[in-house]
Amino acid sequence: MNRLFKVVYRKEMKDMLRDKRAVLAIASYAFGVPLLMAFVFFLMADDKGAEVRTSVAVAGLEQAPGLVAYFEREGLEVTASTIADEPKTLPSSSDALVILPEDFAEKLEDGQPAQVQLYVDDRSRTQAERGGEVRDALNGYMMHVASARLIARGVPPILMQPLAVNTSDLAPSSFINKMLGNSLMLIFMLAPFVMGMSVALDALAGERERQSLQSLMAQPIATGMLVAGKWAMVASFAFGGTLLAVTVDLILLQFVPADLLPFKLQLTAGGFALAVLELAVLSMFVASALLAVSIHAKSFKEGQTYMSMLMMAPVIVGYVKMYGESKLPEVANYLPIFADVESMARIFFDGAPNVTVTLSALGSSLVGTAICLWLTTRRLSSEQMLSET
Repeated sequence: MNRLFKVVYRKEMKDMLRDKRAVLAIASYAFGVPLLMAFVFFLMADDKGAEVRTSVAVAGLEQAPGLVAYFEREGLEVTASTIADEPKTLPSSSDALVILPEDFAEKLEDGQPAQVQLYVDDRSRTQAERGGEVRDALNGYMMHVASARLIARGVPPILMQPLAVNTSDLAPSSFINKMLGNSLMLIFMLAPFVMGMSVALDALAGERERQSLQSLMAQPIATGMLVAGKWAMVASFAFGGTLLAVTVDLILLQFVPADLLPFKLQLTAGGFALAVLELAVLSMFVASALLAVSIHAKSFKEGQTYMSMLMMAPVIVGYVKMYGESKLPEVANYLPIFADVESMARIFFDGAPNVTVTLSALGSSLVGTAICLWLTTRRLSSEQMLSET
């Protein structure tokens, strides 16, 4: 039995290693996707905002020397502006615009509220943060003036703060880390599908189209052993390509400056070993699913259509996981792909795996592998399948 399995496995590996499409798919995903990710992280990174002072333009600043002094004390660069009406854009080189009314100083002296208009531009992350700095500075100046008025009337300012609230975040991962982590894990989840799709198509749909599957089944070998050999070949391509893609990705991330990365990896040696095991089991499941789809295709071209539909599954699962996780039932975290994304994110970004989720990912993948292999063997054993054109 083992000898027949090895014969089929070696034969399939020799055939597929000659297939330039399979090699190209592995190389393009393993090296192209990490480069694309590094470029995306570069675009998402902050523009060295700490080295440049936030600039705020103030219209009517001659009425508020105290406000200008407060802004400068907070580290803001203040410039004068002559804009009086509602602007369409911010002044050049300004991150925010503050328009003071003509009676600002008078109302401030009389203790009346002065209507101050703040204009910001939140079209980018950096601009939104700098606009927030100006907003916080205005709120700080407002509290400063209010405290001065209370002190002048003999009222301790502390009376205006009846509560001192300390907030602690109990989430295992911050929202941005979790979202970006799920995105990165989704790319890892797609890798077995991309690496194994071409060889899985050629292993069954291609041989069926070339009518070489009949002669292969005429050999003295059990159908289950034949399927197992082909499955092992597809799983080898899927796992080998996925491991290469993950390794290249992690190596490339080491050369990306830390301030350009929107997250921090907390991967340990033990965590990486566990991730490799999980990717191996996932590759086994993906290989069996690809073969189960390929066996139903009468030609390579028809199989490509089916595979395109199958490739949508991990993408849909990944986006549902990222954007609709709060609405998913608890059981979703124990389904294939769902559990893998959650488990891998914990390993890579928290540094500590969730044992329950990891075991669920491994168990669901193994069960899915057994079911898909049984379906493929049953389909291949049907004489009607070989006679279909």
